[in-house]
Amino acid sequence: MRLRPLALLSVAAALDLAPGCARDNAESSSFTGGGPQPATIAADSSSTSSSGDTSTSTGSTSTSSSGSTSTGEDSASTAAAAGTWDVGTSSDYEPTIGCQGKIDFLFVISSHFEMKEVQLQLQAAFPTFVNLLRQDLADFDYQVMVVDAGTSSLLGEDCYDCELTCGACQEPGCPEDYPCGPFVMCDITEGAGVTITANFGASNKRCELATEHRYITTADDATLETSFECIATLGEGPKTPVAAESMVSAVQPEILSTGCNAGFVRPDALLVVVIVESGKDNLSPGTPASWYDTLVTVKGGNEEAVVVLVISSDNELPDSVCDTQEPSDNPLRILANTAAHGRFLSICETDYGPFLQEGAALALDQCAVLVPQ
Repeated sequence: MRLRPLALLSVAAALDLAPGCARDNAESSSFTGGGPQPATIAADSSSTSSSGDTSTSTGSTSTSSSGSTSTGEDSASTAAAAGTWDVGTSSDYEPTIGCQGKIDFLFVISSHFEMKEVQLQLQAAFPTFVNLLRQDLADFDYQVMVVDAGTSSLLGEDCYDCELTCGACQEPGCPEDYPCGPFVMCDITEGAGVTITANFGASNKRCELATEHRYITTADDATLETSFECIATLGEGPKTPVAAESMVSAVQPEILSTGCNAGFVRPDALLVVVIVESGKDNLSPGTPASWYDTLVTVKGGNEEAVVVLVISSDNELPDSVCDTQEPSDNPLRILANTAAHGRFLSICETDYGPFLQEGAALALDQCAVLVPQ
C-alpha cells in the first residue's frame, strides 16, 4: 500500500500565486496523477506503463529501516541495499518539519536547437525561483542541481580539441566564446551536475560554486542569483533531447555515492524534479512508469518523498496551449500524471513563474507530512 499523508498542511494560500511554439495567454494546464504503486527494492518488483494519462502497478511499497538513522561503518552498505545513501548532512542544521527541513531540487533542462525561446523564458523565471529559495524556503537546507538533458555535448565531443588548445580550434560546432580550462570527466558524463557549459547562448564559463559539489547548497546564498543563472543557462545547440534518460542517469547509485553527483540525494530530504523540454521525449529508453519508479526507488520506495514538475509540449491535448496539434502522447506529460505528486505545464505558456510557485507550495505540503524512510 502506498504511504499516504495523514493530513496536508496547505500553504498555497500563503504564497502569492500570481497569474513558452506560438505562445498565448491561455491558462496553464496542470495535472495531478494518481500514480503507480512504487517499485519494491526486491528483484521481483514490477511496473506497468500506460499510453494514456495514468499508469498503474501491482508493486507494493518498500520501506527501509535504515534510512537516515543508520550509524557506524555498516550504515553506507545498509542504506545502499535499501535504495538510499548515507551521504552526511550539516550537523548544525536544526530539523524543523517532516522532511527535516531538507529539499533536493533536480532541474533537467534540454538544450537542443528548439529550446532557444524556452531558454529565454526560463531565464525570465529564474528570479521567481531564487525568491522562493530566499523567502518561502528560507529556513530550509536546500540543494539545487542542473542536468543537461542532451547527449551530444559540445563540450565532450565536437569541442574536445577546443579545450585542449584553449579555444583555438575552428570546429563549426564550437561557440566563439568557448571557455578554456582543464578537461574534467564529469563535464561530459551524462546526468552529472552542470558546472561548465559550452553551447550557443549558454553561460560558457566555469560556474563558481561555494563548495566542491556540482550543485548549489545553502553555502551559495550570497551568490544565489548568479550561481543559479550560470548553471541553468544551457543555451541551445545540436543535442539529442533525452530528458528522462538524463534524469535517470543523474540518480543512479554510482553517481550519487562516489561519482559526479556525490551527496546530492539525501535520504532524509524531499526530492523535487523539474523537467523542462520543449518537445516530446520519445527517445529515452524505458517508460514513464519505469522513470518514476527510479525516482521512488532512490527515495527508499517512498512516494511521499518525490515531487515531479514537468514543463513540456501539450500539443496532443484538444485544449492545447500550443497552436499545433500532434496526436501522439507526450511521455513527459504522462510522467507528471503518473507521479503521486506531479504537476504539468504547457511549454507554450508565457510565464513559468506561477508554476514554480505552485511547485514550491506542493513541496511545502509534502515536507509537512514526509516521514523519511
